[in-house]
Amino acid sequence: MAKKKIILSIMVSVDGYVCAINGSISLLQQYYQEFIPAGTELIYPSDCGAVLLGRKTYEQYPKEVESLLKRGQKLIVASRQNMEALSGVIRIKGDLPLALKKVQAQLKCNIWIAGGPSIINQLTSVNSVDEIRLTTVPVQLGGGKPLFDTDLKAPNVSLTEVQQYGGLTHSVWQKK
Repeated sequence: MAKKKIILSIMVSVDGYVCAINGSISLLQQYYQEFIPAGTELIYPSDCGAVLLGRKTYEQYPKEVESLLKRGQKLIVASRQNMEALSGVIRIKGDLPLALKKVQAQLKCNIWIAGGPSIINQLTSVNSVDEIRLTTVPVQLGGGKPLFDTDLKAPNVSLTEVQQYGGLTHSVWQKK
């Protein structure tokens, strides 16, 4: 049986931001929709059976959460705070890489990291992400929340694939 992966699949601006300062991804989504060829899906990884969200992302995007649940995705929310969660949502806290490995052992599936920057950096800085899939949207935000915190250790990855889809660039990076 193939090893199950932790996969980061996310949109990023050409200047490295995943969202505006207020956490909004609306401009990235707008340009993504404008440039993506019909019938192509780059962000949602179909090979993942579960999705990891931070509490803020979970609370900020209720429609997307409902959509993931309707698709049959298992939802994992990382939060140090107690929170009200929908039925079937798994809450993890504490040492995120360790907690995520335990949940993955139970679920036995690939897990998609869907946001936000704090969750991403906790996992990438300790090389706990097996694969990073970036869809680069041709827009400069000029500020916001960067994908990677430059004060933390960078993920140890190598580029394995680059493809262009309309005006978007999709790159895949594998853990070394």
